[in-house]
Amino acid sequence: MARSKESRTHPLALTLERHSYDAVPTEPDHIPLLSPTERGGDITPRRSKNRTRIHQHPRLTRLIIAILVASTALLAVTVIVRRRFNHEDESDVGPDDLDPDDPVTAARLHVDALLARQSATYTRAAAKYSLKTGRAPPRNYDKWFTFAQAHSCLIDEYDQINRDFAPFYQLAADDPLFFQHRMDIVADLNHNVKEAGAIIIKDGEVHMPEGVDLRYWGGGPATFSQFAPLLPEMTFIINGKDQPRVVFNYREPGNMTRDRALTLTEERPFDLSPQPTAEFFRNRTGCEVLRNPMGFTETANDDSGFFLSSSPAWFTLDLYPVLSVTKVSPCFADILFPSEYYYGRSWTSPKFAYPDNIAWEDKKPQMYWRGTATGGQILGDNYHNFTRFRLVDLAQAHPDLVDAKIMRFADLLCLPEQGCDREGIIREYNISGANAPQENSYKYKYLLDVDGMTYSGRFLGILRSGSLVFKATVFEEYFNDWLRPYEHFIPVLPDLSDLLEKIEWARSHDAEARMIQERGREMATRVMTDAQNDCYFFALLLEWAQLQEISRNASQSAGMVYG
Repeated sequence: MARSKESRTHPLALTLERHSYDAVPTEPDHIPLLSPTERGGDITPRRSKNRTRIHQHPRLTRLIIAILVASTALLAVTVIVRRRFNHEDESDVGPDDLDPDDPVTAARLHVDALLARQSATYTRAAAKYSLKTGRAPPRNYDKWFTFAQAHSCLIDEYDQINRDFAPFYQLAADDPLFFQHRMDIVADLNHNVKEAGAIIIKDGEVHMPEGVDLRYWGGGPATFSQFAPLLPEMTFIINGKDQPRVVFNYREPGNMTRDRALTLTEERPFDLSPQPTAEFFRNRTGCEVLRNPMGFTETANDDSGFFLSSSPAWFTLDLYPVLSVTKVSPCFADILFPSEYYYGRSWTSPKFAYPDNIAWEDKKPQMYWRGTATGGQILGDNYHNFTRFRLVDLAQAHPDLVDAKIMRFADLLCLPEQGCDREGIIREYNISGANAPQENSYKYKYLLDVDGMTYSGRFLGILRSGSLVFKATVFEEYFNDWLRPYEHFIPVLPDLSDLLEKIEWARSHDAEARMIQERGREMATRVMTDAQNDCYFFALLLEWAQLQEISRNASQSAGMVYG
């Protein structure tokens, strides 16, 4: 189907034109050079005495140029140094003032600015923490600060952790025993079925639960051993599935929400029966996902396989503290932590780096995707609404823009008794069962990160690939505050309805697209490291330990024994 010229002009293009990445003109006062005719018609070149002298003294010319270059370099260094030692003043000269034409250098300067504005002393870090949270830092925060500095981690950028723990700190004021009590309930469950487990930190050692399937955190011991000796004694609950578990909207206004959080309503938590359907999520506050973040919109629940027909996840409707790799807010109240997929040292981490990468200008201006037919439990023909199947449908209709194929089938999501025609779907989408070499993705300028059952786990890997990343998701992950749309990647609506026009925008605005790609690559390479994941997990566990300590102190005062 031919697309009109008007459809190719996307609002994003207008936005980026208003906020150009181009370098600031180097002429004095930004006055454009005039042609001889524009100056008054005199086309005879006229030399001033000063200009003649300069050209007659090449050494002086070289000296002036050297001074100008040195002054520019000194300005850049001064800005960075001033931001490093004067973190409260972030309004003077920003990285945009130093952006050169080279997108690689520009991306590096943006990350330099992010790192430079982090607190350089424990006193400043503690003060910023207190300002943001309204409480003193947790015990051993000084040890975390030393660890974070030693590993070149971000210091002041953990708002996601603060949001995730905020309701539990509020409830601790009403019932100091709440946190430990809810923890004990989860710890006593049959975790071999529920895929959740209690991990114990004692005397600097990590004790993993036995007989619990923690497939999405099998590398826990290797991670926790990096900082376990610096943690207080504690026990925490980790979700072994790639889906969120705690269906509780604590952002719903009113005292009833707080009262309901303090009350247990389920005899058997994490055991909803029957399995939640699309109607279940539509009828719960906070569980309607908006299709478009701006203007009039509809819900995107029917565009997500998870909300349309989630696979068994053993949800609970009561508020429990549980660490999970992803969630949808405010529908779920899980506490986010870095997935094992995002650790380079993990065997599950997708590898998207090899010595012979392809230069940007040599890549095909086309979107590429290969993956598995996941998204939700297939009931009849509902799979046509799953994002990955939609993507392949788009590729078949627009092969000049999208090269997407489903390579493998998830058999557990297709049961004959639920009306799933496995062989029919395989024929319809030509699913071969073969593997596609990851190196193939380097041939293309545009890559897509798209939800499967929940998050895909590819995002950081493909950000490092040297291609521009488009992302279609309804899920949150721990890095959402750090990796921002239109700065590090291009967001796509859950139903993919804007995907084609955004690909066309990238093709017609290659320089701007390259800038977004380089900023994403630089952030993923320099900031989103294993060490940064460790720092995030360490900071998160200090908050958990603090809440557990509040419960422990309250129980001791009451003559009870907890934890």
